[in-house]
Amino acid sequence: MNDVSKDFGSSGTPPVVDSYAHPLMDAILSESASLLSTIPEGRRLLALSKERNYKIKVISGREPDFRYVSEDTAYLVCPLNTKAVDLDVMALIYGLAIYELEQPSIGIYRAGFDPSQKHILFAQLLDITIKMCQIVGEFEDVDNSTKLVDYLTKLGHSELYRGFRLGKSKEELTKIYSVIVNAV
Repeated sequence: MNDVSKDFGSSGTPPVVDSYAHPLMDAILSESASLLSTIPEGRRLLALSKERNYKIKVISGREPDFRYVSEDTAYLVCPLNTKAVDLDVMALIYGLAIYELEQPSIGIYRAGFDPSQKHILFAQLLDITIKMCQIVGEFEDVDNSTKLVDYLTKLGHSELYRGFRLGKSKEELTKIYSVIVNAV
């Protein structure tokens, strides 16, 4: 866990609440936004979120993640024990949640729960995974840390990240991503 804030990092396990809302939501959002604001794409996404009045909330869960809820709302998922969470990962997830809300406005449509739309889902997931590579690359450039690169490796996207950093074309990245997805 980063030492960015004593409130976030030393919180341990907060008391259980009646809803899924994370009791440290404000601290998580504030600290994640602060970290995200250190990179160019993070600043763009935060400004977009403010301009479009996106609603980002934090709920409790097992693993850091994000969920699209509606055209203007997404949830970050954060474990209750924040000592087990890396703030860099939460900042990445915050940026990806904003980007997922942006996707329809740039022509990346959402797939329904219809198996015939799996090509749309593939395009959406490929796009957001490439955005993840961009954000991780910017963090790596800013702080020379491989922490998020290690996180990408854990997710199985190290080959895609390497291809992205080498400047491979969208077609080449699509082939790499297709191999990753079909191997699972």
